Amino acid sequence: MADEIKVHDAENDGQESEHLLSLFRLDLRSDPDILKDADMDRVRQLYREAVGGAPMHAEEQTCFRLFLLADEEVLAGVAGSEFQIKCVQVDYEAADYVPKNTRMGGQRYFGWMKMTTRSLLELWHLLQVQELQTIAPPTIGGMHSTVWNGY
Repeated sequence: MADEIKVHDAENDGQESEHLLSLFRLDLRSDPDILKDADMDRVRQLYREAVGGAPMHAEEQTCFRLFLLADEEVLAGVAGSEFQIKCVQVDYEAADYVPKNTRMGGQRYFGWMKMTTRSLLELWHLLQVQELQTIAPPTIGGMHSTVWNGY
């Protein structure tokens, strides 16, 4: 992952990627008994309830409370050389994203997106001025048909 992030920071002599990597910490929550068959709402709940210990930065109450998730789908992709991860909005509430006018279609954002690991630096930049729901590609029928690759 570090090499993929550094590729996108060549114009800054790697300074931004080094800064991002210095802030990056793995906060593993991998209890198979707790996470077995957990949907995205359940994973968010486990995060908010600090199951397994308080998550990093959990006390921050902003719209940018996000975590990265490597679930069975992500791990299966790694075996096939796909380096993707899921970025999840902690405080997502589905009712907040139901469109009032459904002529343009149904709900298009479900509080998370699939992304390439090499696009973490781009996400870092965008989150300074945008919220995840404006960055995430729209879904079709609740299914993520595209993977966010950055700009």
